[in-house]
Amino acid sequence: MPAPMGRGLLWVTVAGWLGNVLSYLLLLAAARRLGTADYAELVTLLNVLLIGSVPAFALQAVAARRVATGSADGLLEAGAVIGLAAALLIAALSPALVAFLHLPGLTGPLLVALSMPGTALQGLCQGVWQGERRLIGLAVATFAGTAGRSGAGLLGLFVGGTSTTALACLAVGLSVPAAGCVLALPELRRRSRRALLSLVTEAGHASHAYGVFLLLSVSDVLLARHVLSTSAAAVYAAGSVLTKASLWLPQSVASVLFATLTDEDRHHRVFARAVAGIAGLGLAIVAGSWLLSALVTAVVGGGRYPQLREDAWLFAMLGGCLAVLQFTLVAGLAVRNMAVTALIWATVVGEAVLVLSLGPEPSVRLVIGLMAGLNLLTAAAAVLLRLAPGYRARGAGSRATG
Repeated sequence: MPAPMGRGLLWVTVAGWLGNVLSYLLLLAAARRLGTADYAELVTLLNVLLIGSVPAFALQAVAARRVATGSADGLLEAGAVIGLAAALLIAALSPALVAFLHLPGLTGPLLVALSMPGTALQGLCQGVWQGERRLIGLAVATFAGTAGRSGAGLLGLFVGGTSTTALACLAVGLSVPAAGCVLALPELRRRSRRALLSLVTEAGHASHAYGVFLLLSVSDVLLARHVLSTSAAAVYAAGSVLTKASLWLPQSVASVLFATLTDEDRHHRVFARAVAGIAGLGLAIVAGSWLLSALVTAVVGGGRYPQLREDAWLFAMLGGCLAVLQFTLVAGLAVRNMAVTALIWATVVGEAVLVLSLGPEPSVRLVIGLMAGLNLLTAAAAVLLRLAPGYRARGAGSRATG
């Protein structure tokens, strides 16, 4: 990896992890500052916000591809339309969310809805920097977005002491950095109403891809919660922290390499090297989780779940497989080929069928073993599909058509 690319990867990785630390601090402070009901409401609505952020992830990928291939006109209009549509959708669904999630009122969901335009524009701007290979700018924008969100949420938490004040400040903390990013990118002023429909359509396909991957990344915890006893489900939840760490550790690789992956002549070579590196990092984490199981268990479970020690490496393995699968999905988005999405859907269904067919009171090891094994097969199949000679041909023309 060239030195500038290596430095960019380091900056983007550090920015992402600092943002994740602030997000963790927000949850940690909320657990200590809020009452049980308020804390449960805040965590629930933060997860609604995560789901609502799927269009922002899609906009980032679409903007990066469009910029890298020289077809970036109309991005700001598309971002504004998608952000507003997401806001209106969540606002319209607010009464249903209140009933289904047992929320105390409409204020929380409406504050999440208010956050959607800023979330969408933030993702759009990060995609522009990503497509231009301006990695320092991408790192700064990434940190500004996450720090603004979590930092403002912390401020609202300590000043107001309620989930409502935290969410209100969080909405402002999302919107202000997004506005700053838009002002910092004069290239977004190139308007094109003719490109709006194709941009929204492409973002819709990318949202579907990111959405189904998000479903896969949380389905194991939901299924484990359903089939395991309360104590065993708590052990699995603790192990899932290791899964998430293994999944998100290499995510900056996709951000740094996305623009390069849009070059179809270099795509396979760059993809093969990057996915080998991600898989190698995953193997290292698995080995470390096995060799240092006592330490790993103490870190993720606080010493409350010693029974996790023997299975920690399986949780790391699941996270590593998801990381490979996520990168493969993003690489496909770079050339507008989302065939991997079908594999992800099949895995979601397969997980449900396998886990729900287990006998009464299955063990944590059986559940995580099934999850890790199935996702290992899916990741391997996705990589082989991505490297197949005909795969690039199905994505051909993306550079010209946008």
